[in-house]
Amino acid sequence: MDAATIKRTGTALAFGLVCHAAFLCGVGMMIYQMYFGMSRTLGTLAFPWSWIGNGLLLIQFPLAHSFLLSGRGRLLLKRLAPARHAADLSSTTYVIVASLQVLLLFSLWTFSGITWWQAVGPAHIILTPVYALSWLLLGKAILDAGISLQTGSLGWWAVFRNRRPRYPGMPTGGLFRLCRQPIYVAFACTLWTVPQWTPDQLVVALALTAYCLIGPLFKEARFAKMFGESFAIYKQSHAYWLPLPRMRAQPHALNDLSIYERYAAQWWDGSERWLRTLQNLVPARLAYFDPLIDWRGKHVLDLGCGGGFMAEALARRGATVTGIDPSAGAITIAERHAAAEQLAISYVKASAENLPFADSCFDHVVCVDVLEHVGDLDAVIGEIRRVLRPGGTFAFDTINRNFLAQLVIVILGEKLLKLLPRGTHDPAKFITPVELVAMLRAHGFGACRLAGLGPIGMNCKLDFVFGRLPFLTIQYMGHARLAENT
Repeated sequence: MDAATIKRTGTALAFGLVCHAAFLCGVGMMIYQMYFGMSRTLGTLAFPWSWIGNGLLLIQFPLAHSFLLSGRGRLLLKRLAPARHAADLSSTTYVIVASLQVLLLFSLWTFSGITWWQAVGPAHIILTPVYALSWLLLGKAILDAGISLQTGSLGWWAVFRNRRPRYPGMPTGGLFRLCRQPIYVAFACTLWTVPQWTPDQLVVALALTAYCLIGPLFKEARFAKMFGESFAIYKQSHAYWLPLPRMRAQPHALNDLSIYERYAAQWWDGSERWLRTLQNLVPARLAYFDPLIDWRGKHVLDLGCGGGFMAEALARRGATVTGIDPSAGAITIAERHAAAEQLAISYVKASAENLPFADSCFDHVVCVDVLEHVGDLDAVIGEIRRVLRPGGTFAFDTINRNFLAQLVIVILGEKLLKLLPRGTHDPAKFITPVELVAMLRAHGFGACRLAGLGPIGMNCKLDFVFGRLPFLTIQYMGHARLAENT
């Protein structure tokens, strides 16, 4: 056996030993601590540092766990192993880091000293086996997903045998026949079947359950790239998380503008959460627009006015408002509500690509929650430029196009939390700030200023309250003035 072989096998065995020791210690500590409701941990921080320390321990696991699966994370993992074997050992180094994260969380947590409930007698006899069965279910899910990959042996064993690691294909057997994420479902079961409940256990259970619901979305994005159509077919026929019976549903249309007709009658009555959300966005938008634009006495076009939330707010500021929308139902309810409020607003049924107005007839154009829905964005910007007077202001908001925006707006907002009707948005129609600014400049607009927009709290109805944010990652608003010499 030559020196290179000795070095390679020694490296493989060393990584294997560290990997499996860390895995056993991390999982063992997690099983033990949760069984006692996080009451036997080793942390000794005093209040309020205990809250800060526990919070950092809690967030480091999901954040680093997901980061290490990203492109930059994989590059970092390669730096943790000898360069010659770094790529082959990446699955092993990932499990080592993840296991150490788990070990830190469940050993260094500082216990609050409060125990709410501890199972005794028959309850203890029932819950202990149920807790054990939850862990056995997790073990089965890991086995079905490819135990060599999940436990880290894939990498070091390949290096030991001087072969490239053979990654398992997309898992579809065993528990994966029931749902797409049995590992996360089983892990969530372990969090909620413990025989002792403390505030600490509740916080850990809530935080890690949230991760179990959101984390797989990033995994599925990777699977979509890796397995393409095979994963798309599997995804279509298997539930995301819970293997509940479900009716075969027709696929949802994207960018479904028919919702403005279907919900027109509920626009102002507060019965629909998503409409209340649209109404709650108005103060945040105007808090940004008001210091920049003088509305009083000006002719303002509210492009894509819907049932009139923004149009009425502008009219109350002294503007002469015209609202247009392609939905006849929305226009009808807007007219009725404006009349009831004694507001002189002119409403017109029309499309944004073909505005029925003369050139240079508006001082300002407001376009919120619209640009990401139009059929021809360039034509819409051209029409806005045409009807604006030179020096007039175009005020807008829209949604950025990236994975995080799709996650928050479509996957969470529409599919999971159902804060919006499903199919409201098409992520492909989202607009990056760079694209929008370039298009505005091409149509003769001057400097464009942008600001982030998003939730900053909740009201008594548990609806989101919105405000200005320091980043443009998900939703952003802005304004641009048409050059005077156009």
